[in-house]
Amino acid sequence: MSFLAVPPEVQQLIIDELLRSEDLKARREQDERIIVYYDLIEWSCVHSYFRSLLAPYIFKTVKLVNDEKSGASLDAVARSPHCVHVEKLHFIGSTPDQVNGEETHEKKLNREGFDSEKPDGEKPDGEKPDGEKSDGKKSDGEKSDGEKSDGEQSVPSVHDGIFPRSVDGLLSDLKRFPSLKSLSIRFDHHYDDEDDYEVDNPDEVLKAEAQSPWRALMCRAYSALSRSTPHVKHLDIRQPIQTKVSTFGSAAFRAFLGHLEQLTFSIHNDLERMDYRFIEWVSDATVAYPAIMRTLDKCFFEHLANVTMLSIKAPEEGTFGVVGAIGSPHSPLVLRAGHLPLLKTLHLEYAFTSRELIGFLVHHKETLEEVTLRDCYASAEDFCRRTSWSKLFKSLFSSHPAKLRRFEPVLRMSHSFIEDKDGFLSDGEEETVQTLLQDPGNIIFPYAKISNYDGDLVPDDLETWSAFMAGNDQRYWLLMKNLVDRNAMKVTKE
Repeated sequence: MSFLAVPPEVQQLIIDELLRSEDLKARREQDERIIVYYDLIEWSCVHSYFRSLLAPYIFKTVKLVNDEKSGASLDAVARSPHCVHVEKLHFIGSTPDQVNGEETHEKKLNREGFDSEKPDGEKPDGEKPDGEKSDGKKSDGEKSDGEKSDGEQSVPSVHDGIFPRSVDGLLSDLKRFPSLKSLSIRFDHHYDDEDDYEVDNPDEVLKAEAQSPWRALMCRAYSALSRSTPHVKHLDIRQPIQTKVSTFGSAAFRAFLGHLEQLTFSIHNDLERMDYRFIEWVSDATVAYPAIMRTLDKCFFEHLANVTMLSIKAPEEGTFGVVGAIGSPHSPLVLRAGHLPLLKTLHLEYAFTSRELIGFLVHHKETLEEVTLRDCYASAEDFCRRTSWSKLFKSLFSSHPAKLRRFEPVLRMSHSFIEDKDGFLSDGEEETVQTLLQDPGNIIFPYAKISNYDGDLVPDDLETWSAFMAGNDQRYWLLMKNLVDRNAMKVTKE
């Protein structure tokens, strides 16, 4: 029986199974979380029937970069019937002077495979697969370079070419993709010691944006988003450049934030795959990183009236929840009690159990439903105000969070940490350890400190061991876990 002879629903099941197969995965092109199914694209070129059948898979995720070719390509998708299939849009911005000081913008895009990732087999020159050319007309509401909507500040810049009209038109009119759910935005940038990342005065920020290509690019990209109608519910800001953007202070951008329901700060993306750029980013931004992290409340958190999900993924080299660690890339947590009043889900990576975090969780006891703490730490050091895991669990448990049905600490510690101490324990300690290890549900909660030498995050094995033997962290964790389990059972019964 041929593929065309089977019912449509069976065809869909076959395609779904193919997407899960190892053979297809091996032929995927991947840029972080952006996956292009070249096999499906080639299959769709065989026949118009397959083209229609596979379109929802091929166009589910699309990528946009700030050049005319990419803008024209995605504009063609926006004008086609395939626009209804787009659910995720990834915008990646870069400027000509960012790659080794020599590589041109076009070469950089070619090297990273942007030209080859044209949807639906599109030709490199922007020609659609059936030979039809894009008409090049601007969409409704599209503005020319440098043009601002009412109330926005104008940035007089000589860098008009870095943000083409086609790209501006797409980001400022996201409703052209009716099914769009998520937008990610990232700027590839090499930190330059000659640039002042701590420019704070609004007039100086505008001046810097007029002189610096990457600052102008950031300003125009976020300004375009500010003009877009409330449509996207999830914004993912990846590897944010640690500096002020004038657009963040505009009423239009704050209104845009006010309509979001989910916000993700992916300050790092897949640490195992990070290249030299990330190392350079951390070392050059030692001062700039914590400085800009301290402004997240003013720029973002104070304006997220409708956000129900917040995720902050920090790097190990820039753990947040730190107070007073001057000269290191670590930063404080600026979540306050009044921020995100409707928050249901909180996901944190590489954070300390600071007083600010505890206060934030307790204040949201009426709305919180899920909390995930991945690779987080407590500390007995003054920079973290000596906040233990037991204090976090006890405070939240005592607040009686009625809706919290999932609280998950995803930690790197394992029982091997204790087993490695075999032979160095007293008889009483060994008996206690054996009793604790008999229950696989017992968790070893990690503690850490910041090196006075280089500001690195360092595991505090002594404090981790002492807390494990004292048992307070485990005791209050079990109380917290039982409360969460009871809440989850109530939800299941309802």
